[in-house]
Amino acid sequence: MSTSHKKLIVFDTDGVIFKSQFLLHMSRYSGTYNYLHALYLCFLFSINHLNIHELLERVYIRIKGLKEEDLWRVYYKTVMVKYANETMRKISEKGHYVALISSGVPDILMKELAVRLNAGCGYGIDVKINNGICTGEIGGSLSYIEGKVQVVEKLLKIHNITWDDVVVVGDDRNNLDIMSLADVSIGFNSYYPVRKKAKYLVDSNDLRKVLDFISLEDEPTFTELSSSFKREISFSWRQELRRKGVHVCSLFVPFLAGVHYLLTLKILIATTILYIASEWARLNGARFPVLSFITGLCVRSSERRKFALAPITLALGVVLSLIFFSELIAYVTIAILACADSMATIIGKFYGRLKIPYNRKKSVEGSAAFFVTALICALFFLPLKTALIASFVSCVIETMPFRFDNISIPLGTGLILWLII
Repeated sequence: MSTSHKKLIVFDTDGVIFKSQFLLHMSRYSGTYNYLHALYLCFLFSINHLNIHELLERVYIRIKGLKEEDLWRVYYKTVMVKYANETMRKISEKGHYVALISSGVPDILMKELAVRLNAGCGYGIDVKINNGICTGEIGGSLSYIEGKVQVVEKLLKIHNITWDDVVVVGDDRNNLDIMSLADVSIGFNSYYPVRKKAKYLVDSNDLRKVLDFISLEDEPTFTELSSSFKREISFSWRQELRRKGVHVCSLFVPFLAGVHYLLTLKILIATTILYIASEWARLNGARFPVLSFITGLCVRSSERRKFALAPITLALGVVLSLIFFSELIAYVTIAILACADSMATIIGKFYGRLKIPYNRKKSVEGSAAFFVTALICALFFLPLKTALIASFVSCVIETMPFRFDNISIPLGTGLILWLII
């Protein structure tokens, strides 16, 4: 790769270099009550009810009396994300300068972290220590909202570069100011405010993922661009197949309902509530056991910055079918939704060429695949004539520009079947 000129790569620390927040680890070390209080304050900060200075003052005053050696002990026990050292080394090999900047970690620790990771420099907040004991007082520009901008501007003067040469990797809203000024912003397991505005997003515990986006901004060669494009196509295929695999799993719901109807409804509703909690966690840089892993495998690129509604509408379509229709009709509508809609999406997405005039997001090829699959599903339960009607109606509904076809397909098809059976 050829690099046209040196860039300044700025990394936040909490949530980017460290897997979690140093403030919380430090508070937990000083006592359970302090830890719970710090959790509450961090929550208030995340929803914009506290600014960074208020957060730091109220957390650090509670660790008054903590020994300096305890700060170092907490620091060395704080787990870093995977491949942090390797990422810094590769960035330096490309001729860039790395700065680690934190508005939560003491400056003495940030200086050591920079040495530990072979970064160019490290900056943190000033924590007052008297005779080896923390006084609970804080200071320095990084303890204020505008602090990170001031530190970066100082570095720009030192290296004789501009904001157009800056890449910022951050996760929370305290990085928004420098992200908005930088040429490139990368959200790493980011909270929703950053997720909305960052140029690139990385949802991983592997810091090396940021290298792909830094490389894209570094005049990549044709080989690198081609490799990136192939990875994107491969990811799109695998992601869509996994997504529709989950979709097809709804095919088993009617059979479970036949065994225990009420329990099946309760499980569906409970799973939907858990999914909503999982999505909230994902959009705020956290992970929910099992569900976050599945969502990460299935979420589309267009959904990485917003709430993915498809699983909710799918569950709602299945639940409403079970509630409103007879067992036979529910079997048919859910089977069509699970299989035909999945087939239409896969064929349409990768092979669709002829667009439907009244809905350019749909293709003739995808709709044809939907009709054939729907007919096969319906023939398991219905005579040919009725199966043809159900398949045709569901296919027409699928082509319509309805936002939530996971609901409109089963309800519309079920209503027609209810009228003719």
